Amino acid sequence: MHDSPVDRHPTHRGHDRPAFSKADLPADGRDYPAADFLQTRRMQLAGFGFRHTLDLLQLGREERVTRLLLDDPIRHVDDAMGLVVWANKLYRERPGLGLWHTRDRRGRFIGMFSLTPSGDAGDVAIGVRLLPGAWGRGYAIEGGAALCTHAFDTLELPRLIAQCAPDNRSVPPLLYRLGFRDAGTGEQFGNPALRFRLQRGDWSGLRPRGRRGRDDASR
Repeated sequence: MHDSPVDRHPTHRGHDRPAFSKADLPADGRDYPAADFLQTRRMQLAGFGFRHTLDLLQLGREERVTRLLLDDPIRHVDDAMGLVVWANKLYRERPGLGLWHTRDRRGRFIGMFSLTPSGDAGDVAIGVRLLPGAWGRGYAIEGGAALCTHAFDTLELPRLIAQCAPDNRSVPPLLYRLGFRDAGTGEQFGNPALRFRLQRGDWSGLRPRGRRGRDDASR
């Protein structure tokens, strides 16, 4: 299985582009602190700063990453900088949630993971978007398990949701290994989407490969 992108964080362009105030910007023209957030066996997740703009553009201009996204790709400097501001606003207003710049053990940028608010029901969505050079190495499942533990054990969230494009064959097996269940179909930013859900009580760590979550769209 390739650790291909799982896009579940809000779009930062078009009709859903968030509005920012001066209070959302770093003081005195400085960059955001980009503090360390979470360390897994092979990865370091940290906050985003403006110094990561080129990394975000690299991710947003990689066709193999963007072709199955549900939202708009990050193609321009304004898109990348807007995402950085939005991420830091989220760190401040919803501690424990966010989008995180991710490096491997050698300090190389490999992508980003996310836990972000989704919809009007108070849901939180889990996501990962990795550069192709990081696919097939187990990073998505490693980071996904760490974020599930954080969401349920630290934040005590009642559930997590996830979404992906119907043609994305890599994502559902990854989610089933985390314990997610099918939750039907729908739309995300006007695009067809498969939906998945994981209740806090169903989280028990990684499942064996090939074990499919039961269809249970009512939960």
